Amino acid sequence: MKSKQARKGADRSSTKPDRTQAAQIVKEIETAIDEGRYTVTYPRKGRPSLTGAATPSPSVGFRLTPELRRRAEKVAHKEGVSVSALARKALTQYLQQS
Repeated sequence: MKSKQARKGADRSSTKPDRTQAAQIVKEIETAIDEGRYTVTYPRKGRPSLTGAATPSPSVGFRLTPELRRRAEKVAHKEGVSVSALARKALTQYLQQS
């Protein structure tokens, strides 16, 4: 990467670089990646895993009556959770009792 002296021409008061400055920044980053001094990580697609690991969480889909869905949404809203979290909680409690 270039030193501060080499980049002295860049206007530090501006929040948006011009095209030349942007091209230089991209070139510096690409060089750092090629030399192994910088690692690029892209955001994972989808929701985060429930296990905390980088593995997908299994999902289950099922149908509800409109009334049951409305009641679930009302309770979930009151508890400050999603309908999915409410369903997981209910299923967990049910299976613990079995």
